[in-house]
Amino acid sequence: MDEKERNRQVIDITYNSAPSSFNVAWGWRIPQNPERIPGQWTEAELEVTRMAQANTPQEREVFRTKTYAYWAPFNYPNVEVELGRPGTGVEFNPDGAEIDIYPYGAITIAEDEPILAVTVIGSGCANQAYLYLEAEPLEWKYPRTAVRMHKSGLWGCHLRGDAWFAGMTEFWNDAGLSSARFDLPPCKKVILGGGGLGADPHYCFRIIRVEVQDGEA
Repeated sequence: MDEKERNRQVIDITYNSAPSSFNVAWGWRIPQNPERIPGQWTEAELEVTRMAQANTPQEREVFRTKTYAYWAPFNYPNVEVELGRPGTGVEFNPDGAEIDIYPYGAITIAEDEPILAVTVIGSGCANQAYLYLEAEPLEWKYPRTAVRMHKSGLWGCHLRGDAWFAGMTEFWNDAGLSSARFDLPPCKKVILGGGGLGADPHYCFRIIRVEVQDGEA
């Protein structure tokens, strides 16, 4: 295969396999409550309504937290890295784990303690990067949303490899890291993905910090 044909295939895989409409399910890895019956609530999902009707008194929650820090290449027993589709530029490189656009590429982290927040530090392959997070809650009681979050408009990207080897350096105006924090209801597992809006649409993960509940205060 010559270079021109390879480039054509990369562009076709990257852009022509994306979902045509976000009004339909397009590959969520945690699609819905495993007990979901369409049009019906589970008992747990009726918690707010039930408490409001009974005027149930509530108390503030007080607890300590601790943070686990994970660094690329993320060789930890509770972390799974899926780079994504071969031939699209996904790789482990000096800047981190450069994964495919979501949901083809993903990083999954599971913890024994309830996960309360996740922070990602990394860089887009192009400016205007974005991140997705999906999570499996300890208790399924978010019926019309699931636990999903999205951060967009992240400034800062790493130099393309060809520009680096041509002599450009991190002195470039748009070279930089991005950071995003997701605060969550108590969860047992999180799945992270990302991308960018330029010609090279990947996101490169360098550090992931996971904040978990560490007992009561």
